[in-house]
Amino acid sequence: MLSSILGARLSWHFANGWVFEPAIVGPDRVEYSLKEGPHAGRHAIQHFYYQRVAPGVETTVWYEESGALVHMTWYLETQTVHRFAALPAWLAEDMTVYRGDNQDPAFIEKIRGLISQRQDWPRRILDDDGYFTVI
Repeated sequence: MLSSILGARLSWHFANGWVFEPAIVGPDRVEYSLKEGPHAGRHAIQHFYYQRVAPGVETTVWYEESGALVHMTWYLETQTVHRFAALPAWLAEDMTVYRGDNQDPAFIEKIRGLISQRQDWPRRILDDDGYFTVI
């Protein structure tokens, strides 16, 4: 069993077909590439807040450049994860616009343009479970 999600290199899966690989969890950030799913091809580095809730249970939460809020609860013994995310309406409508790299200034400019032109509300809530393997 992992002693902490911090420092792990993962293949991370959700039932709806999303596969993040690799996902590298550092001490204060996660770097991931979406290999499969609605915005496959996305690469991002997100700075997060971390909390060890109980032995073998940890959480990370971050705010994405789109305005999405993402909270993960990691269950280390079972290698499962629960995701709660609140996506802006414009992103939920067409997630393909999120393909790209959030370290690329042109991508950030595109996302800021969408934020300024499109509706944020109502948020789409993702409340689902997945699993991860260490790679």
